[in-house]
Amino acid sequence: MPTLNPDTHACIGAGICTNTAPTVFDLDESGLVRLRTVDVDPSDVEATEAAIAICPAQALAWAHS
Repeated sequence: MPTLNPDTHACIGAGICTNTAPTVFDLDESGLVRLRTVDVDPSDVEATEAAIAICPAQALAWAHS
């Protein structure tokens, strides 16, 4: 399963990711991105890819091994 590597330093807290892929992304108490899961379920990959593509801060990415 693919894994994610969010950049919390780049995150601006827009929350678009949580609306696009709510089973994968959430916002922490500071309003910054946090992962609900580290391993993305195959059924959530399309929504996750959409969230990565539209993140205004480009704070989301797939982890590279």
